[in-house]
Amino acid sequence: MPGTGFDGPEDDVPAFGAGAGVGAERPAEPVGPTPIPLGTHPVVLLADADERIRQGLTTQLAKYQVSVVHCADGAAALLEAGLRKPDVLLVSADLPLIDGATVLRLVRRRLSIPVVLGVGPEDTAQVAPALAAGASACVARPYRPREVAQLLSLADRGHRGWDQPLVCGPLTLDPSTYEVRMHGVSTARLPLREFQLLHLLMLHAEKVITRDQIRTELWGEGARRSNTITVHIRRLRERLGDDPHHPEIIQTVRGVGYRLVPPAG
Repeated sequence: MPGTGFDGPEDDVPAFGAGAGVGAERPAEPVGPTPIPLGTHPVVLLADADERIRQGLTTQLAKYQVSVVHCADGAAALLEAGLRKPDVLLVSADLPLIDGATVLRLVRRRLSIPVVLGVGPEDTAQVAPALAAGASACVARPYRPREVAQLLSLADRGHRGWDQPLVCGPLTLDPSTYEVRMHGVSTARLPLREFQLLHLLMLHAEKVITRDQIRTELWGEGARRSNTITVHIRRLRERLGDDPHHPEIIQTVRGVGYRLVPPAG
């Protein structure tokens, strides 16, 4: 999805949406999906006007031991979010009565749960404003069940201070405003995956984060291309003004992973 900051789904789980034909041949769902490690019976509140998306995602997420409460419009989403306090709210950008972006802003005022905006090809302009308004993430719609299931890690991450600003010398990152600053000057807005990668590195500043840890935390089983992490690290270095040939901020620990060293003040 060009221009949104999405890396695109890299798993082979079928998506649910207008483009998924009934009865069409689809890749098989992996056998025995791993339950999401978030207490017992995690709940996703899904707000989407498309009944087929709601029913399909509910059935598929059950394989991950995830329960789905669904509703068809933004007004119902606000009511259900207040009553049920789900682990994650997944709301389509294009909702009747109250649109997804408005639902996001109103829920953010009352609850600390992660709110994820589902964005279709026609909604790409809403990604940056949604993240600036406090969306925990944006995900491509039609949805892929495994990708949605992995979003439950956002709820666990929230308990570990996901919304708290991080400071590493003159480098600061604020998840609540989706802003990165170097020496007090805002960088260009980072695509979602790069922002998450920088957050992970800053959270463990001066410690080595292995490639396997990065893959598990940010992509799950989705980072199948061997250069996926390398490409994101290179782009992140460029955005931070780090020398790509002799990096000082995001250092490579050969054969292991990466370490973020706070830049000199």
